[in-house]
Order: sequence, then structure tokens, then C-alpha cells
Amino acid sequence: MSIHENRTVNCPKCQQKQTVMVWSSINATLNPDGRNKLFDGQINHFKCVKCGYESLIPIPLLYHDPERKIAAHYFPPESMKKAEFLDQFDLDGKFVVTGEVDFDVPDHLLDVHVVFNMNELVSYVIFREMLIEFNQQNLSNPDPGLN
Repeated sequence: MSIHENRTVNCPKCQQKQTVMVWSSINATLNPDGRNKLFDGQINHFKCVKCGYESLIPIPLLYHDPERKIAAHYFPPESMKKAEFLDQFDLDGKFVVTGEVDFDVPDHLLDVHVVFNMNELVSYVIFREMLIEFNQQNLSNPDPGLN
């Protein structure tokens, strides 16, 4: 499921209050429009209606595509300075699941790719989609010269 909500934000430059749509999760299978907005730089993007100041709203964003089994999680770089953030990962950078979970967590969500830059998030998703497409094409059209 994609998760987003309207929030009131103060412009960091002029303090003008305005309501913006803030996303914390995009499910590309169920919400391809969210994927498109991410690729267009419209997710968690702030533009002040008064002074024109623009910036990224620095909140974590999970991108997942259950159909393609892609998962990437953006964290603002300042997150790394907090011990409670680092406690979420093992030494291999994998999320540590603590406590009991009432549902099956898909493997692709346990092996989420962590990024600290929104452009890196988009690049990673494009890379994974290209790999999937490339492999699907090679499976359906094997090169007869290789036999």
C-alpha cells in the first residue's frame, strides 16, 4: 500500500505555512502514479507559494514493487547520526526484524536497498527494472549462436 498524507509545512526561508502531500511509502504495483511522481521529482518536494523556495522534505520513503520484488528505502542523510537508526540494521546493512510479526514479510522487503539520496533511489529502481526487462528478453529470445 502507498502511504501519503497532507501536512502543514512552514517554508524554511519565509515561514509561509502551506499544505503539502507527504509520502512515506510507494507501492508501485498498486500505485503506478506514485512511481511516476517519484521519477518526475514530485514526491516530498516542497515549493513555497509565496517566495518560490524549493527543497526536498527530508522524511524516510519506502519504495516497493511487489510484482518485480524491488524494495528501496530512502533515509535523509542526517538519519545516520542517530543510534536508534543504526540499531535497525545488522552489519551487512540488512533490516533487523525484532519481536513477533503477525504476517509474512516478503523477502524483498527484508532485503531492502538503503539509499541516502532521492536521485540514488530513482537510479536504483531504474537499474533493477532494466535488469528484469533484460533478463525477461533473454529468456524469451535466447541467442541461438550460443549453443
